[in-house]
Amino acid sequence: MEDQSFNRPNALAKLSGFNFRTIAGQATQISGCCGIAVIGLDTAYRADNVMFYQLNGKAIPVESVELEIPDYDYLSLATMEVSKLVFDGNALHNNFHCIAKQLYIPDGLPVACIVMMCEQSSKLSTLCEPALEIACQRISLVIEKAQDHACPVISTNALLNQKLELLNEIGSISKTGGWEVDLASGALTWTDEMFLLYGLPIGAPIDLEASLSYFAPETKADIRAGVNNVIIAGGEYCLEGALNRADGSTIRVKATCKPRYAGNKVTHIYGALEDVTEQYRLLETEYNHAAYLTAILDNLNDAVVTIDTNGIIITANSTMSTIFGFEADEIVGENVSILMPEPYAKYHDEFIAHYLETGRAKIIGVGRELPGLHKSGRVFPIELSLSEVIQDGQRQFIGIVKDITERKKAMEEIYHAAYFDALTALPNMRSFEIDLAKVLKQASSHFKVLDIYCCLIDMDNFTQYNLSFGKNVGDKILLTIAERLTNVVSQGLKVYRGIGDNFLILSTAPIGSDQQSHDNINMLEYALNKAIKEPVVTADLSHAVTAAISSCRLEASKASYEKINGILSFANKRAKKQGVGSLLTLDKSAFEDYNRYNTISHSFQNALQNDEFYLMLQPQLDAQNRVVGSEALIRWEHPELGFISPAEFIPIAEESDAIIDISNWVLNDVCRLIKRCRELNQSTRIAVNISGRHIVRADFPDTLQKLVGDWQVAPQDLMLEITETTLVSSIDLVRERMEELGQLGFSFSIDDFGTGYSSLSYLKELPISELKIDRYFVDEITYKDDDVPIVNSIIDLAQALKVSNVAEGIENDFQRDYLLSRGCQFFQGYYFSRPLPEKAWLDYIHGSVLAPRQHV
Repeated sequence: MEDQSFNRPNALAKLSGFNFRTIAGQATQISGCCGIAVIGLDTAYRADNVMFYQLNGKAIPVESVELEIPDYDYLSLATMEVSKLVFDGNALHNNFHCIAKQLYIPDGLPVACIVMMCEQSSKLSTLCEPALEIACQRISLVIEKAQDHACPVISTNALLNQKLELLNEIGSISKTGGWEVDLASGALTWTDEMFLLYGLPIGAPIDLEASLSYFAPETKADIRAGVNNVIIAGGEYCLEGALNRADGSTIRVKATCKPRYAGNKVTHIYGALEDVTEQYRLLETEYNHAAYLTAILDNLNDAVVTIDTNGIIITANSTMSTIFGFEADEIVGENVSILMPEPYAKYHDEFIAHYLETGRAKIIGVGRELPGLHKSGRVFPIELSLSEVIQDGQRQFIGIVKDITERKKAMEEIYHAAYFDALTALPNMRSFEIDLAKVLKQASSHFKVLDIYCCLIDMDNFTQYNLSFGKNVGDKILLTIAERLTNVVSQGLKVYRGIGDNFLILSTAPIGSDQQSHDNINMLEYALNKAIKEPVVTADLSHAVTAAISSCRLEASKASYEKINGILSFANKRAKKQGVGSLLTLDKSAFEDYNRYNTISHSFQNALQNDEFYLMLQPQLDAQNRVVGSEALIRWEHPELGFISPAEFIPIAEESDAIIDISNWVLNDVCRLIKRCRELNQSTRIAVNISGRHIVRADFPDTLQKLVGDWQVAPQDLMLEITETTLVSSIDLVRERMEELGQLGFSFSIDDFGTGYSSLSYLKELPISELKIDRYFVDEITYKDDDVPIVNSIIDLAQALKVSNVAEGIENDFQRDYLLSRGCQFFQGYYFSRPLPEKAWLDYIHGSVLAPRQHV
């Protein structure tokens, strides 16, 4: 629509004197709008003149009008949006949200439109369109009457009643009642919803004073003051309060009041009463929920802060004072960089700008450890978790800050406990493994062939210090040695506390294979040995300590943690065999010995599974050269190494439980041979060497019993040989097992007698059947005339204990004759027979005279 520059008669000409104030007042009362205008249309359906204009309860004359409705359709019955409304040059569309509805005459043509002006900042009330419709209907009735169209009163009343019913329905849905007071007569008019809000029957008698009596005293006073202000000053009021309903319940209501004028005089006041109980409850719940969340946030151990896209702090909880030293109100409105040390504070705004521009950030949604700045200027570690949210259409960032000072301290303590020795504060074996891996990686990346140097220092007989002087003295000695080693080593070398009473030294960088490096290592080990041997003084006592120093140099490309650890252990065993305070360096040729040792130690299970072990048997004879028994000797034919002597592989097997499996195999095969002999009607006894590691096991007696039971052989057919060294090292356990097995009928022989330090009192109490004279002493018999006191003593001791004795390793007749002359009972050695394989042994004993078994 556009402005009409000349006047043309229109369908509203006969209504020029009509008073539209009542209709406009009702519409504004229902809808809560600010103003209403009735605009006449010319025959081209363009804005012609303003018949009536009321704004904020006041009628205002208008000379000129401009009205524009997008996509205007003159036949449309719908409510239309107004894009432009100008009265006398005043652009109302800039200040109000305007809607319009057309008025039709009976022939179906629009003659005018009503424009409703609402607050622009708020959404349209649900009552706006119904109020506009009612106003249109009322004016249409007037138009029909003015145009002399048939308009029966009954029809008019019916239509108005329909509209009033619609108004009441709308009021019921929105829980909003309308009221009006005629100031001249004092008459009070209510809509149906007003009665329902008060809890009164619809149509019940009511007046203004009675209606005010239902309000709480404070609310009643406010309403009175508001009504007086409306009547006197022509103002408006809108307030909330409590309404005590007739049924005794109380609701929360919002009351409004506006004036209606006749000329410049207020003749009526009208308004609305809305039940806002639910809204109030929701607001109160929201407030309580907000207070509840605030209480939770303020009781967290973590600081919670929100910032905007400029880095300005919007909110902060009370924990900020605990963590950063700032009260919440001190930092709200400040840039968050106040909580950051440099250089983080300097670049923080750039970080935010970069994120807002690119959407890329390393910290959003990811916990990160950062430094924080305390109010005092102290820098401390924090953990920051940052997330982005949209609040009221604005991007914000929520940061949760945790003070991790104690956690870091605890982690450092855990790290120190994990990677350092508690006593000496030296790096431990785990650190050694990590550092060694670094050295190996460094060496592998070098184009030259480089070596790894490691050194193991194992204290000699250190357990005796703890037992003799107490653990405190032992700890003091270890601390002193640790300090000395640290002082001796030069840059590029690192000292570690190993397991128990040993230390390790590692070159933290690969070394060359030149002579200078070799000389430096020799000088180092000499200095280490010298430092260790210096007496250690504790509690006015001087202790002379020694240690075995074993070291190795290994080509880095062939090294690993496991291999170096194994080589050092192998070297340490060799060093210990040399005696206390020994020093051993494995050169590259010695690695062949280690490789052989390693191969043997890892081949035992395969050897058992693949039948690589076999038995040789060496007969034992009496003075009449009769066979009294035999000794079972294990042999091993390795598929790669060939024949391996028992003297080599038995000590290696005794380092682990491999010796148990090997011993069980030997016992089983011996029981098989004994049974074979019985099947051939040949009674014999076979001696078997039992490891000290085996005999002290709790299940050894049961295992032995099961074997003899499975093969159905007598316990007396087995002679169990244990070394004197085994007897001494575990005397109590060995004695317990020997007594248990002795009661079951098994016999025992003390092998290598004279090489240990057994107590004669123990020998007397143990169930021993035999003493064996070691070949070491037999070798001392060189001439018939020579006297060998040790051999004589062993024979005399056996006679005193009333046990038999066997001399092994006899290689000539004068050794046999000497032993026979001194009273030795049984003989074994190459002079009589070499160890024989099974078939040859069976033939040997079958062809020999077997001695009676009375001596057993």
